[in-house]
Amino acid sequence: MVENPYRLKASRIIRVIKECEGVYTFYIATEEEAQFGQYNMLYAFGRGEAPITIASKGEGYLVHTVRAVGDVTRYIDSLREGDLLYWRGPYGNRWSLEEAYGKTLLILSGGLGLAATRWVFEEAMKRPIKRLIHLYGSKDYDSLLYKYLYEEWSSKADLRAIIGTSHPQWKGKTGIITDLLRKLDIEKDSLVFICGPDPMVKACVSLLKEKGIEENRIYASLERHMKCSVGTCGHCMIGPYFVCKDGPIFRYDLIKEYFERKEV
Repeated sequence: MVENPYRLKASRIIRVIKECEGVYTFYIATEEEAQFGQYNMLYAFGRGEAPITIASKGEGYLVHTVRAVGDVTRYIDSLREGDLLYWRGPYGNRWSLEEAYGKTLLILSGGLGLAATRWVFEEAMKRPIKRLIHLYGSKDYDSLLYKYLYEEWSSKADLRAIIGTSHPQWKGKTGIITDLLRKLDIEKDSLVFICGPDPMVKACVSLLKEKGIEENRIYASLERHMKCSVGTCGHCMIGPYFVCKDGPIFRYDLIKEYFERKEV
């Protein structure tokens, strides 16, 4: 947690990559410390702020991938190299990567959820993981994130992607992520990290349980309406938990009671 959680910082944008229509990746210059799984609140003066996961980190920079869906994110996506980006953070907890040492780590990402799993996936490649598998589902070819990294990732881990509809440039599988998961052979003591839409998370958890993986071996990064990021406004609560400060990553058995309610 930062000393003053509301203190705004200004970082220069040093690189911008257009991932697909309405989705941009921003590299911002900063020496701030952060952990894989955390997020920052990106700020737009006169418009507000939005919680955006930290997609990666390098020497002297952090990476955010932003989809334009509202006033704040549309403004951020209009920024370009050399502009200043204002933000506060980092907030939230991190993936429990050490639990996977010596075992299989399965990462499941749906859509923009790949931004929340990218950093821990890249970090896992450097750690003593026995078997590293990443299943990624996207609605179509044009919505795929980070295409320019697939070759490198595939050389270091078992990366399998699937898209919802066929495309002339796509040589892989078509369908949904559960099609990949259903055919996967995996050890019962594997650790699983998930980020994606709630229906995808629920369907994947159901399949994982059929494969004998217990709920306390599954972690999910949740997306909720986070406003303050310090656990005061209550907008993001799920049961007794503040997603903004207790999460966004939760062990599934701890949130199952609230996550699986129809009204949540």
